[in-house]
Amino acid sequence: MKPVRMWLGLLLVTLGAFGMMDVLGILSWEDTVSRWWPVALITLGLITMASERRISFGPSLVTGIGALLLLGRLGLMDASAAGPLVLLGVGVAIFVSSLNHSAPGKAAGRQSVALFGESKIRNQSEHLTHADVSAIFGGATLDLREAHIDDEATVDATALFGGVDVLVPEGWRIQMGGIPIFGGFEDKTKSQSEPAPGAPTLRVNATSIFGGVTVANKAG
Repeated sequence: MKPVRMWLGLLLVTLGAFGMMDVLGILSWEDTVSRWWPVALITLGLITMASERRISFGPSLVTGIGALLLLGRLGLMDASAAGPLVLLGVGVAIFVSSLNHSAPGKAAGRQSVALFGESKIRNQSEHLTHADVSAIFGGATLDLREAHIDDEATVDATALFGGVDVLVPEGWRIQMGGIPIFGGFEDKTKSQSEPAPGAPTLRVNATSIFGGVTVANKAG
């Protein structure tokens, strides 16, 4: 399942339907889109979490921001309350994400959060399965070059007005995907040759909102 592609398809279908209804005089395309556009963010976050089959920080943050914007557009929330509610939403998303990855029977994931500053964490796990790294108005580096993956592991990387670097050893198979909103993510690992058969796979789920997520073999 490719959540961003599915979301884009739904978005275009919805905008096309609104356009046809505007032509038929059923509704005003401009007024409808102006009021309801935050639903697109909510849908994007929900589709991403559904594809991952779990609640994770990045998509939760996107969903929460969309919900706050929608309440504002509908006149159900005072604009001055937006800031505190965003902080509350970020805190809840981090808390829920930490519970999700420390459930009984699961290997606990390492978590790194940079708020208005820089954070660097070196993970030397012998059986890495999952890790979280987030940068909010700051920069975060997750160094996995001394970690070992038995078969497959995941990293949830979130950059909100910040940057996240994930450092990995050569030879790992990297698979990247996620949500880019006025941001982006990039795999800068060496790719002169295909990873060896049976090479461990690292899946990086990137959420970049006015920020960037990079995977590389060494610090830039």
